[in-house]
Amino acid sequence: MTKIQILLLLVVISLSSCQSKYSGVPELYRTLLDSAMVKAGENAVELQTALAEVPKEQKEGMAFIISYMPRRDLTTLTAEFLLENSEYAYKAREKYAWCAALPDSVFFNEVLPYANISETRDPWRKDFFERFSKYADGKETMVDAIFAIARPINKEVKVEYNTKRSKVDLSPKEAMAENMATCTGLSIILTDAFRSVGIPSRLAGTAMWTNYKGNHTWSEVWVDNQWQFIEYNPETIPPRSLN
Repeated sequence: MTKIQILLLLVVISLSSCQSKYSGVPELYRTLLDSAMVKAGENAVELQTALAEVPKEQKEGMAFIISYMPRRDLTTLTAEFLLENSEYAYKAREKYAWCAALPDSVFFNEVLPYANISETRDPWRKDFFERFSKYADGKETMVDAIFAIARPINKEVKVEYNTKRSKVDLSPKEAMAENMATCTGLSIILTDAFRSVGIPSRLAGTAMWTNYKGNHTWSEVWVDNQWQFIEYNPETIPPRSLN
């Protein structure tokens, strides 16, 4: 066998290995996934299991999440955690017309993620889907669902604003255990509640106001192809304030 034949054989073997390792995953993620697996170390087996076991229609979403996952999550998150998060995110996409209509880029970035910032990685997705689907069910538009969730959310999760909370970036489970949070923790809850029923949402904020009197975090929702501001404070939400 000539050197050229050997080289071609090695290329074919390499490509075949890549195809089998990430079966059903679009090619654009494969280099990213290779890098993620190296960073994951011993936990790579959990990520590989999640990719192997996720249903075909969820493959790209799982590949996206793993490809762009921070190192702390690459080394700690389990396949069970990732598969449940994916399962219930895609349930929302199947159930709600507003989520089904989203471009993949918006769904992957603003509905599918399991976390917002540095909060503890709680498996909140199933619980929140079950909690908040009853508010979203039957709503004709996403804006109707947004208000149906935002107004009673404090009563549903029993979390109120209080500076005595244990830390700034409380996860939903932690805030619900303490029954309190400040703006960051409240915004995490609200954003996760929206995401649980397929409403694209993200955190926004300012590190310091121009008058130097503190910072603030809030939620935003994607409505009519633009980001709209909304707060976790039902008493201050006027009727139909979103365009």
